Amino acid sequence: MPGRPPLRGVAGAGWLLSGWLALSPMLTGAASAPERFYDRRAEGWFWYAPEPPAAPAPETPPDPEPSPAPPPVAEAPSPPEAPELEHVREPAPLSAAWLRANLEHYQLQAIDDPSPTRVALYLYLQRLALDKASRFSEVYQRVVQSDPYLDETTRRPVGNYANLLNRQAGAQRTALLRQLAGQAGLWFFHRADCPYCEAQAPVLGLIQAQTGLPIQAIALDGQALASGHFPRVHRDTGQAARLGVVSTPALFLVRPPDGIVPVAQGLVSLSELEQRLLRAAHTAGWIDEDAYARTRPLVTELRLDRALGDLERVPEDPERFLAWLRTHAAGAGALHAPALSPTD
Repeated sequence: MPGRPPLRGVAGAGWLLSGWLALSPMLTGAASAPERFYDRRAEGWFWYAPEPPAAPAPETPPDPEPSPAPPPVAEAPSPPEAPELEHVREPAPLSAAWLRANLEHYQLQAIDDPSPTRVALYLYLQRLALDKASRFSEVYQRVVQSDPYLDETTRRPVGNYANLLNRQAGAQRTALLRQLAGQAGLWFFHRADCPYCEAQAPVLGLIQAQTGLPIQAIALDGQALASGHFPRVHRDTGQAARLGVVSTPALFLVRPPDGIVPVAQGLVSLSELEQRLLRAAHTAGWIDEDAYARTRPLVTELRLDRALGDLERVPEDPERFLAWLRTHAAGAGALHAPALSPTD
């Protein structure tokens, strides 16, 4: 039988490549087959694969020692039983407290059931409350009229007489400001572009003309006011920062060598400026209490809160309580008023 001609050239190479590709899966499968035991020489003469050593079991921590038992806690004594509350005393029938608690109830009953009886009952109770209030008002006026410590006209008259009092207080303020002008002056911090400073300047000029109070204008920007008030100005050299000026116009009452008291930072009227100047001088101790009191529109100064002393217990007897109040309110007599004993 004639033999097959040998493959040469490209055709032979192609067949070899195709045959290799066809055989590759078989070789791959053979390579992935398990090896025979005598081919695994690295394992030595063992007929079976030795098992890997088992990992050491984790040591079980010893049981913690039992903590000592806490000492027995003594049981807190049970609180004593609260005494039974006394019966709340009801207000006396038809008293002011009774009417306040019950009048609305009778009114609502009359609204829900407006029978002649219920409406008349409510109106009688309302008339009783009004009569009680009217009687109180009459006695109130008599008591106030008879006691100068309770009568407000003792301190300040009403009606047209109040104008007389205001004029008297104004004259006292002007006189005291003239006296203050001999020892103190006013610093006026301003800016040339501040319209409020322009509005404040005429008021300052008026009080300077009336009292002679020296006023020193201090310009924060170094420029005088455009209106021409206080043309002689001093440039601020740090005074404003040290005094805490945050707004203009700013006013400070100054008494050499080192007395400086704030008066205002903002616009103030003439009467308000007078009061502030005197209040600042009084706070600084530059004018005494009596002189300052005469500048207020009061005929006399009666202050119960200043005259009354300490009271440990309010007396139950209203006559004794009233006598104690009146004695302590009598000014100098308060120093010699008898003290109330704890049993009163």
